[in-house]
Amino acid sequence: MGIAVFADKFSGTLSSNEVINEVNKIFKYNNIKASFFPVTDGGEGSTEIFKQYGFKTNENLMLQDFTGKWIPVETLTINKHIYIETSQLIGINNSEINTLDLNSSCIAKIIDNVDVLSMGGSKTNDAGIGLLSKMGIDFLKNDEIIKDPKPRDFELINNVNVNEDFKTLNKKILIDTTIPLLGEKNAFKIFGPQKGLKKSEIKSIEKNIERIFDLLEKELEVKINPYKEGTGASGGLSFALSEVLGCEIVSGSDFFLNETKVNKKIKKFENLILCEGKFDFSSMNGKVLGEILKLHTGSAYFLGGKFDYNDESVFKDVFELGNKGMKDSKKELRNATYKLAKKMKS
Repeated sequence: MGIAVFADKFSGTLSSNEVINEVNKIFKYNNIKASFFPVTDGGEGSTEIFKQYGFKTNENLMLQDFTGKWIPVETLTINKHIYIETSQLIGINNSEINTLDLNSSCIAKIIDNVDVLSMGGSKTNDAGIGLLSKMGIDFLKNDEIIKDPKPRDFELINNVNVNEDFKTLNKKILIDTTIPLLGEKNAFKIFGPQKGLKKSEIKSIEKNIERIFDLLEKELEVKINPYKEGTGASGGLSFALSEVLGCEIVSGSDFFLNETKVNKKIKKFENLILCEGKFDFSSMNGKVLGEILKLHTGSAYFLGGKFDYNDESVFKDVFELGNKGMKDSKKELRNATYKLAKKMKS
């Protein structure tokens, strides 16, 4: 009975490796043999995960993040691609500043140095307007340029100007979700609340984003589609990079599974244990564990913080940490793993 444990991070509580360490302790105690794989879809912490599969540092840089703070930023060489995890600069854990006062403009300082930019784990909700303002597009209040536009400024923007130095890019954009920028189930509605957005603020951003990009579409004289799948990653940064700057959207999960060759190992195991903080709608729409689940043909168990998906049949059984897991994640993970071990041995 081949068993494999695939562990994503438990956002805000445990890293992939911490999850693996706790599960491994309980399995050893119960004489259960398993193979362990830390996994990522390109979001926060992906740099360290890729390094565990043998990929090396390309460069260590000191750059300013979206708060203006100088921080160390690492790029990797992944099979001839220069890779950066953008959450290093715009991550949800980087700052307590209100998301309405943050944008993606700092990405402009690194974009020419890399081939692949991973989305995910961001605190931004600016649809990439901050980045675009540094890439040759002016956002104006009447004739006055708003130099570093943030979501709080969006209602002021009533004109857009594309400068002569504007140019498209040839980059790969790794997304961790297929959710679009706008539409019924969009990035602001799905991810906005966890970044601190209120319902009224979400409605305001949706309205202003649609209006601003209508202006930009007319100025560029090209069709840009904010309802396209995958344009909602990192608060819509993937939209600006793909639809406006011409980059190629690629599934972050597929990129990870292919480049590490983990995709070739999944079917070798009869039983999978998939670990993450929350398994929900987004998990089956671009997240790495959802993609692993789709590739597997045997039995799968969920071991994590919370299962909140409408189809329980995707797993043979579910083992949750529950609310106590937020207070003492390691202890509750061990408790849940004991129950899983007992189930697998019965």
